[in-house]
Amino acid sequence: MKKVFVFCIGGTGIRVMKSVTMLMASGMSTNGYTVVPVILDPHLDLEEKKNLHSLIESYEEIYRHSVNNGTSTLNALDGFFNSQMLTIGELNEQLNDTQQAAGNKEKFRSYINVANLGANDINNFFVQSLFSSKNLNNPLSVGFKGNPNVGTVVLGEMIEGADWFKAFKTQCEKDDRVFIISSIFGGTGASGYPLLEKKIRGAADNPTVKNALMGAVTVLPYYGLKDPTTTGSDIDSANFYTKTKAALAYYQNTVQSDYLYYAGEKTLRQVYENDEKKQEDTANFIELVAASALFDFLKRERPDKRQYLTRAIDDDVESLDLVSMGSGYKDIVKCVADYMILRTFIQNLPNENFFPLKKNRGLDGSFYKDAAFQSLVRFTDKYYQWYSELSTNKRAFAPLHYDNIKQMDGWVKSIDLEAKDDSYYLLRMIEASNGYKAKDHSNKFRFFLQFAYDAINNYTKKIMK
Repeated sequence: MKKVFVFCIGGTGIRVMKSVTMLMASGMSTNGYTVVPVILDPHLDLEEKKNLHSLIESYEEIYRHSVNNGTSTLNALDGFFNSQMLTIGELNEQLNDTQQAAGNKEKFRSYINVANLGANDINNFFVQSLFSSKNLNNPLSVGFKGNPNVGTVVLGEMIEGADWFKAFKTQCEKDDRVFIISSIFGGTGASGYPLLEKKIRGAADNPTVKNALMGAVTVLPYYGLKDPTTTGSDIDSANFYTKTKAALAYYQNTVQSDYLYYAGEKTLRQVYENDEKKQEDTANFIELVAASALFDFLKRERPDKRQYLTRAIDDDVESLDLVSMGSGYKDIVKCVADYMILRTFIQNLPNENFFPLKKNRGLDGSFYKDAAFQSLVRFTDKYYQWYSELSTNKRAFAPLHYDNIKQMDGWVKSIDLEAKDDSYYLLRMIEASNGYKAKDHSNKFRFFLQFAYDAINNYTKKIMK
C-alpha cells in the first residue's frame, strides 16, 4: 500500500484538505496512493477542525462500504470515492487520538517560563525584544494570531514530541510520499511548514523518512479580514503581503521540498469576519487550486532538481467557468459536475417507483434506508454546501448551472452534454448494470456508485475533449 502523508498546517491547511476530500469523493485519482491526513493546528476547540475530522470520517465510512463484500475486500472503484483515506491513528492501530496533544491552553509567557526570569535577567530583555506583550499574553489554544515568531517556538517542540510524528516515522515506508499544506501569510502555517520539513529531512535515524519524496503547497494571501480597529482583533490583513515577502525570502534558501507549489490571489478579493476563535470562512477557489496541487504531485516522478510550480487562469473575472479558467481545469470541472449530477440521483431515485434496478439490483426502499446510502446522503449535503460556497464567493468557482435540473444538457456552462434530463442518465444506469454480473459481488452500494458513475461519465467525458 503506497501512502502519502498529507500534513495540513493551520486554518488554511484545514480548508485545503476539505477541498482535497471533496475532489477525492468526486473521482479525482490519487494514482494509487492512500491518503493519510495529519492535521496540525494548536486550536483545541476550533469548529472548522472538528468539521474536517467529521468529513474525513464520513469519507472513510463511504469508502469502506464501497469495498466491503462481507468476508472479502474488493478493489477500489474507478469513479466516486476511488481512493482510500486513513488517519494516522488508524494506520498505527491506536484507539486514542494521536493528535490530541496538538494544542495548549496556557499562555505563551507561561509556555516559555517567563515568570522564572529575574527582572534584570538578560534573558528577560531578550524575550521582550523578540515578543510583544500581546504575544506573551496570548493563549496558545487559539493559535499564533499571525505571529510566526511565536509559532516557530511552540511548533518545534509540538512536532518533535507528538504521538502523530512518532507514528508517521514508524509508518512511513519505501515509496511513500509527504505533502505539506500551509499558508505563508499567517502564524501557524508560515512557521509550521519549514519546521516540519526540517524535522523530516533531519530524521538521520530513519533514512526512509529523511529521503521521502516531498511536495508542498504554500498558499499566498487570498482573503482579507475586517479592520482590526473595529473588531478588536490582533490580526491585520494589511500586513499579509509584507509577511509574505519576508517569508518568501526565508523560504528561498531553506525549503527542501522536491516540489513546491504556490497558489494565491493578486488582490484580497474576499473579506471575512475577523474572528480568530471561529474562523468560519466559506470555501474559496484558491483552496481548490491548492488542493489540486496534491493530485498533480502524486503523478510526478522524483525530479533532478527542486521544482517550483503554480497555475493561472485565462481570464481575470469575478465568476469563473470552464472557458474563463482555461483548459487546465477541465478535470476539476468534470469531477465537480459528476458529483453534483450524482446528487440528483441521490435525491430522486428513492422516489422512482418504476426504476427497473429497484427489482433487478435490489435498489429498493430498504437499500435507500440502509446505513451506506444514508452516509452518502449526509456527505452529499456537505458537498452541496461546499460547492454553493465556492460558486458564490469572491472569486467564484461557478462552472455549473446546478439548480436547473430540468435542462441538464446545459448543466455545465459552455458545453452541451446531450442529456436533456435525468431520464437519460437513469437509462444509462440500467445499461451499465447489464455489464456486471450479480456473482461478481453482493455489494449493492458499490453497484449503485459504479452504475451511477458509468452513466454520468458517458455524458461528462465530453468535458475533457
